[in-house]
Amino acid sequence: MFNLGQITARDCQQTTRRSMLQLGACSALGLGLPHLSAANTFAAERPAKTKSVLLLWLWGGPSHHETWDPKPNAPLRVRGSYNPISTAVPGTQISELLPMSASRTDKFTIIRSMAHDMSDHNQGGTVALTGSKIGSRASGGIPVPGRVRPSMGSLVSYLSRERTTDWPAFTAIGRNCNVSGADLRGQKANALGAAHDPFRIEGFSFEKGVPTPAAIEPLGDIGTTRLTDRRRLLSEIDSWQRKLETSGQVDRLDDLRRKAFGLLSDAGTKRALNIEEESDQLRDRYGRTVFGQNCLLGRRLVEGGVPFVQINWSGNAEDEQQGGDGGWDLHYRLFERMQDRYCPVFDRAFSTLLDDLEDRGLLDSTLVLAMGEFGRSPKISQIGGREHWPYGYSLVVAGGGTHGGTVVGASTPDGGYPASRPTHPVDLIATVLELMGIDREKLFEKDSAVLGSIIPELV
Repeated sequence: MFNLGQITARDCQQTTRRSMLQLGACSALGLGLPHLSAANTFAAERPAKTKSVLLLWLWGGPSHHETWDPKPNAPLRVRGSYNPISTAVPGTQISELLPMSASRTDKFTIIRSMAHDMSDHNQGGTVALTGSKIGSRASGGIPVPGRVRPSMGSLVSYLSRERTTDWPAFTAIGRNCNVSGADLRGQKANALGAAHDPFRIEGFSFEKGVPTPAAIEPLGDIGTTRLTDRRRLLSEIDSWQRKLETSGQVDRLDDLRRKAFGLLSDAGTKRALNIEEESDQLRDRYGRTVFGQNCLLGRRLVEGGVPFVQINWSGNAEDEQQGGDGGWDLHYRLFERMQDRYCPVFDRAFSTLLDDLEDRGLLDSTLVLAMGEFGRSPKISQIGGREHWPYGYSLVVAGGGTHGGTVVGASTPDGGYPASRPTHPVDLIATVLELMGIDREKLFEKDSAVLGSIIPELV
């Protein structure tokens, strides 16, 4: 079956062997395709610095105290068990749990004043990935779920829909869930329509390597020749519909089908998934973990021209055998797990990714974001963990035309709130669009939501 963007639209809930022909008969208008603007493009006149985005989605909420914003002078119940260490940038310190990242701070920017007010994983993820303000009307938020904006990746998918390559513009690697197993709304295309939802890849497995997604495998005994025959039949069936529906949305549906058939028949797309082509030395550098190997896979996709790749956090062999970890949602055993598992896995993969992109001449054009939906509470709980905390947290940004070696904003002495330069996720997304040469004012000209402010240190 082909299943680009997990198409679910009115009478076409799934693309099965029987319904393969039915896809052609579904109205393009039923896919909920975009109505944000009548314009065909939103590219700004200024040149783009960023060609691709690699989002390391650290779902669960990483503790900024144990990573990017340690507080050595705070009381013990706030500062925790670990010390800060010096970095490649004089005057900037991060946690001792990230020694490899510390030697590369000249390559990335730390934002220490991120903040919003959604402490639930789903709502926090929605805010972080879409920039929507879904709080109360009194706080300027958008309380209506239907008003949730598209995710960053979906925006990029829509805005790059004229690409001629077959691989989907928004590709997500790894599991798509929060700690309760529910889909995060922030990873959806929402108003842009299901065609711009992420194309999902299971990612690396210790047992299977990187399997070819079922979505681009031929249907059992249906080879590429028969697929071509069915493609011709689809064209004939739809000829009457094209006379009635002359909008550009029909062209978008045709483009979707073309990409699907291209993925099914082009061996080159499967080669992008073959990390076995990489040297053992490089794979060791990334770390023989699910997350490490998925970061390597993400680099291969970016190298192949995919504009937006989201890598969802995954753990190591033990985590996979247990059905996956719980993300960075460490309400207990925080210090043990951050030291023995989470930080070492991330530190190795993130540092190697930056080096690998730089060695290949890709870092200047590839924006790397490492972030979660929020941070963790200033006070350590009675059971040795930290609770959800969106009111002040950190993330990092590298490459894509940004200048490394910078710290944006600061948090209060306990790390609980921004002390300077409060930054909402909508500001980060506005900055990403700016770096990609996208005019966000045209994009959201019919949206009453706040457009966000550009983070000047990044542009």
